Amino acid sequence: MFRLHLLVVVLCICAPAYGAGSAVFPEQAYDFGTVKQGEIVTHVFAVRNEGVTPVTIERVELAMPGVTARFRPLITAGGEGKITLQWDTSHVTGEMEEEAIVHFDGASQPVATLLVKAVVKPPLELLPFPAIFLSAFQGEKNERRLRIVNNEEKPVAISLEPVTSDHFVASVTTVEPGKIFELTAKIPATASPGRYDEQLALATSDPKLRKIVIPVHLFVKPDLYANPDVADFGQVSADELRKNPARRELLTQTFLVKKREGSFAIARVRSTVEGLDVRIDPRNGKSSTFRVDVALNPERIKTGKLDGFILVETDDKNFPEIKVPVSGAIF
Repeated sequence: MFRLHLLVVVLCICAPAYGAGSAVFPEQAYDFGTVKQGEIVTHVFAVRNEGVTPVTIERVELAMPGVTARFRPLITAGGEGKITLQWDTSHVTGEMEEEAIVHFDGASQPVATLLVKAVVKPPLELLPFPAIFLSAFQGEKNERRLRIVNNEEKPVAISLEPVTSDHFVASVTTVEPGKIFELTAKIPATASPGRYDEQLALATSDPKLRKIVIPVHLFVKPDLYANPDVADFGQVSADELRKNPARRELLTQTFLVKKREGSFAIARVRSTVEGLDVRIDPRNGKSSTFRVDVALNPERIKTGKLDGFILVETDDKNFPEIKVPVSGAIF
């Protein structure tokens, strides 16, 4: 008799756990397709409570600007609720995705993820992307082209504002009047070696667009150069480096010393920063490319700012020394 009563008690305690509230989303992803930038698009996700107790939506987490969520928190047992996602596309372009993370009140109901995506077309589209990246050896002929597409029904006129830079020249040509244009940027032979972050501007006949500013990133390479041209260690804990020697390899900075044509030899590599170990590959002979690894020595590093150079001495009379800045801090 005792055993029977015990069984009944256990069943009574456990039975409600199998009938708790259970939120089910028939649909968890929606594709808006192609939309014009500035459109406000909306989609409603249904959520059913297939349990026997109420379910409460606590909050919906969103990351992308312009996306909002509306919902009634309480969904009764056997009832249906909805979560409405509204997306203002004024500040995004291209292929975009947003995840809405739905949290429920109570640990028994896991979080749910709702996905919305769209291809947002701006009035004027710069392809393949809205920036120019151009590298060339000094004196080398090289150029980059951007396609400018008018996605509006009304034709538009585009002109290039004067470029005052000494490091690049640009031009705009018409491919299809009012609809498609091509922007070309070139590095002139007179440009001095170095990295330059500049910009150009396009004027349009559309008063809503006015001026379009396009970043221009340039790398004019000398015939013998290092790439990347800096060894940046960031912030490094000396204690952690000594306790965990494996971090030494993770923090090692690598750059290549390359020659445009032919080969050269490295006579010596030295550091003006204390506590660095430098190795080169190949170690001897001539090559068109050398790999230089710069590592922190856990036993010799000192706390403070890393500020100095890796000096690469070569047998090239035009480029006898390549200086690579070292930056970072040890704490």
